[in-house]
Amino acid sequence: MKNLKDLKAENKIPVEPQDNLYKVEVKVDEAGRLSLPPEILAHLGTEPGASLHLVKEFGQVRLEPNLHALRRLYLEPTTACNLSCQTCIRHTWSEAPGFISRELVKKVSSELKDFPFLQSIMLAGFGEPLVHRDIAWMVEKLKTASSVSIEITTNGTLLDETMARDLLEAGLDRLWVSFDGSSETSFNDIRRGASFNLVLQNVQRIRDLAAGQNKPFSLGISFVVMRDNINELKNIERLIEATGADSLLLTNVLPYTEDIEKQMVCPLALTGETFTGSSGKPKISLPRLDINYLTQEPIFHLLRGYENLFLIDRPISAPSRSCRFVNEGMSFIRWDGQVAPCLALLHNHTTYLYGLERKIRAYLPGDLNQESLAAIWSSQEYHDFREKVYLFDYSPCHICGGCSYLEKNEEDCSGNTFPVCGGCLWAQSVIQCP
Repeated sequence: MKNLKDLKAENKIPVEPQDNLYKVEVKVDEAGRLSLPPEILAHLGTEPGASLHLVKEFGQVRLEPNLHALRRLYLEPTTACNLSCQTCIRHTWSEAPGFISRELVKKVSSELKDFPFLQSIMLAGFGEPLVHRDIAWMVEKLKTASSVSIEITTNGTLLDETMARDLLEAGLDRLWVSFDGSSETSFNDIRRGASFNLVLQNVQRIRDLAAGQNKPFSLGISFVVMRDNINELKNIERLIEATGADSLLLTNVLPYTEDIEKQMVCPLALTGETFTGSSGKPKISLPRLDINYLTQEPIFHLLRGYENLFLIDRPISAPSRSCRFVNEGMSFIRWDGQVAPCLALLHNHTTYLYGLERKIRAYLPGDLNQESLAAIWSSQEYHDFREKVYLFDYSPCHICGGCSYLEKNEEDCSGNTFPVCGGCLWAQSVIQCP
């Protein structure tokens, strides 16, 4: 059997995360130890001798990927943007727009070899990446330094023919485009300064250019759900067909202001019983059902009221509070070189819950201008933070109605100290990012 280094050298370890069912026979030696094949070790982000978390849940046992193997890296090109969307964080902060330097990108590129389990790099953050004049150069620099997938999240307004050709020639693998509406009226109202028809035309062009060049390229749609646009999902199939997207990612709106909080469509989900973790609820196992006028109300009742809800023994109701950023080995590099563990802690900002303002202080365990990414990632502080979050005793901020602890992410009622995540909507599976 080939070892991990051999597979890596031959490029036989998949660069894209593989979530499909994988069945393989493993041996238990006389000491009771499992011997895992190299491809499984690679997926777990580990080599022989490392420690993994083993979880028994719902009658099954699983091995969690190594928290300390960097598998997905986010790089923020800029905090500037050419739009003024009503849901944008920039309406609530006073930071001057910043742009990542070529020197910093070169530094990151030169250090990618230090992370053998890295699967993808996402160029995104709290700005529009295509505003940066060097965005195509960044893609090329990162792509030539590593075989990982390079992705961009964009509003699509600046994706003209020249930009599309430059990105494809640079080696862009995947593009995520924000469509917060499937019709011109709704889209233009939410994405102020943008044109639905222009963005659609731009997306269709880069899709066709990639097909004409026979380049491996994929397209995803990111959709922020609010009260004003929830009905747009009825026609989302038309948008998917028109764009040729292979993925649709839905997320709730992040309430940066009191007005945006009123646009949320998940208050009941946040405060309901499904998030209390009640052990007294019975396990309910459902078969596959048609969703129609006969079934929708009863199914909604079950989804609303029961935590232990399963589809053929697979859980489908609210998940336990956890941090995907940590669990999936992610890290974020801010435009100025500061390193953060997640998007929520990348910048100082405010959010609202129950009408109460919550001040979020950024958590930045390292600075690339002073040390290497490998040194920051493997530092004791960052290591301990990942372990802390994995084992977090999340305070019930979304259930109890709010208190003084909710005003800042400095401490919480469970005894955690900065940064605390009880009020984090990502940890509540309410917000998700491409």
